[in-house]
Amino acid sequence: MNVAKQEKSLARGLAVPVAVGAVSGFAATLLFLNLVDVEGARGLGPSREIAGVVGVLYLLTAIGVGVGLASPRVGARFLNVEDADELREQRRMLGYSCGAMAALSGALFVLVLAEPLGPVAGEVAAVVAIALLLLANGLGLLQARHTDELQRAMSRDSVASAFYLLFVVGGGWALLAHCGLVDAPAPLDWLTMFAVFLLVGCFWQVGRRGLLVRGPR
Repeated sequence: MNVAKQEKSLARGLAVPVAVGAVSGFAATLLFLNLVDVEGARGLGPSREIAGVVGVLYLLTAIGVGVGLASPRVGARFLNVEDADELREQRRMLGYSCGAMAALSGALFVLVLAEPLGPVAGEVAAVVAIALLLLANGLGLLQARHTDELQRAMSRDSVASAFYLLFVVGGGWALLAHCGLVDAPAPLDWLTMFAVFLLVGCFWQVGRRGLLVRGPR
């Protein structure tokens, strides 16, 4: 009986943040697609539009974590933590994570807007994207210094999961393209798949450890 009540309470606690995330993600995606709609609905092409949507997802996640760090009491209501004290204890680690996600998001946005379809010169886009990706990697290394053993294990497993997904999906796509059965993935598609599968790998590893829902809200 207590287990059923606890599960019901957890479900209610998740309902609001999931709904808010879904609505904000949908609204931000529509806003992004409208902002970059330079020549109708297909102005940038599917590869760039999908990369932009992934960038929006990373940016929203970074903003959510940033709000939680700025106000732990508010963040404890929608972030996957036990209470506000956990956010305070992990402020530095989560701050680095927030910055890394924002940098990766910025790199995707810059590449989406690169020439010839976008307004950003190719040389500028390349330099800025590389700088942002290096920044994201550097922040990730700093973040690793403030993680515990469980978090380090989840990080390694998440990267491994992302690699396997990239190998199966991206490699399978490339194989079919080589055989002339489908169009080959665009260069930007590979970066997008890496970013997406990294997120999927993180959620998978967190979920398989039973940490997607943590305690009463």
